[in-house]
Amino acid sequence: MKEYKIKPLVTGWFHMNWGGLIFPFAEGYHADLPVFMFLIEGEDGEQIIVDGSYTYAPFTMKPIKSPEWEVPTVLKKNGVNPDSIKTVIITHLHHDHTGYLSLFKNASYYIQEKELLEAYYPVGPVAPGYEPKDWMDLVPRFQLINGDFKIRDGIKLIHAPGHTAGLQAISVNTAKGRAIMFSDCCYLYAGLAKRFPMQFFELMNKVTASAKEPVDTSRPEVAETINKIFSSKYGGYFGPSIINPGENMRSMHKLNMMADIVVPGHDPMLVDMKVIPDDYHLEGK
Repeated sequence: MKEYKIKPLVTGWFHMNWGGLIFPFAEGYHADLPVFMFLIEGEDGEQIIVDGSYTYAPFTMKPIKSPEWEVPTVLKKNGVNPDSIKTVIITHLHHDHTGYLSLFKNASYYIQEKELLEAYYPVGPVAPGYEPKDWMDLVPRFQLINGDFKIRDGIKLIHAPGHTAGLQAISVNTAKGRAIMFSDCCYLYAGLAKRFPMQFFELMNKVTASAKEPVDTSRPEVAETINKIFSSKYGGYFGPSIINPGENMRSMHKLNMMADIVVPGHDPMLVDMKVIPDDYHLEGK
C-alpha cells in the first residue's frame, strides 16, 4: 500500500475558553488554540490539502495572526503551489476550515453530501460556526461523498458525525501504521484520556494552576468524575461544542480503535510534529 507523510501547517491561533473543548475540567481555562491546514504528501510527490484555515471568527474566539502564519506564506514555505493542487479534502465546513479554500483554482473538493446540505441552512448554536461566503462559489467543484470512501490507495475518508452532521475523518497509511486525522471529532489528545493518560493529567495540572477556581482532584466528587472518564465506554466527557454529543463520542471511539497514530484537529502538541509519522512521539494503543 502506498505510504504518505502528514504535515500540520500552523496558520494562526484562537485565544479562547477551553471549557468548550474539554468539559467540565477546562471551563474557565483560557489559552491559545492553533488552527491548522494539513498537507498530505505521497511517495511520488503528490500533494493533497486538508481544509482551508480561517479569515473569520465568531465573538467567542479572539483570532491571533502574524505574517508568517498567512496561508499563502505557509504554503510557499512548504513547497506548495496552490495552482498545482488537484485534491482538497474538506473535513467539515466550519469557519476555521474554509477561509482559504478558494486559493486552489484547479482543485476538486471532497466533502460529505450531508455536510453541505446541513451547512446551507444551519440552525441553533452551530449556526455561527459557518461562513458560507468562503465556499458557496466553489460548490460546483465539490465532489459529494456519502459515507466512507477510498480516495487513493492508502487514503480513505471516514464519515464521523457528531461535531457536525457530515464531518469526515481521514485514514492515511504511513510508514508507522495508520494515521487517523480526527479533525474536530477530537480537538485535543486529552480528548482520548484512556489512550493518552499522561497528556490528560498534564493538561489537568495546567488547568488547576491557571483557573480562577482550580479543580481540586482530591475531592471525592472530582475523583468520582475522573473515574467515570477512565471507565467510560467512550472515553469520557470530552468534546467541543457539537450538535450531537453521543454521536460524537461514538465517532471518537470508532476512530480511536482504528488508529495507530492519532492526529487531532487543534492540539498544540502538533506544532512540534513537523512531519508525521517522523516526529510522532506519543504512545500507541
